[in-house]
Amino acid sequence: MQRESNYSPHTNDVNNIGTMEHKSCPRCGAAFICQHENPAKCQCAGVLLSPTTRAYIAEQYPNQCLCRKCLLEFSV
Repeated sequence: MQRESNYSPHTNDVNNIGTMEHKSCPRCGAAFICQHENPAKCQCAGVLLSPTTRAYIAEQYPNQCLCRKCLLEFSV
């Protein structure tokens, strides 16, 4: 069985206190704030995705973040 994991296309370093970025979701176009340098505080924190779903998102939207609403639609 595949293990679920929190979503972040970037780092898993939760101690990093990086900057916030204003982004547009490549899937739906919604505006959101990404804190990819601090995943524990990012809008994607706590969204659980299967490894298969993570791979699909990475293939469809390489090196891009999706908004929380879209991530939750993929959530397990």
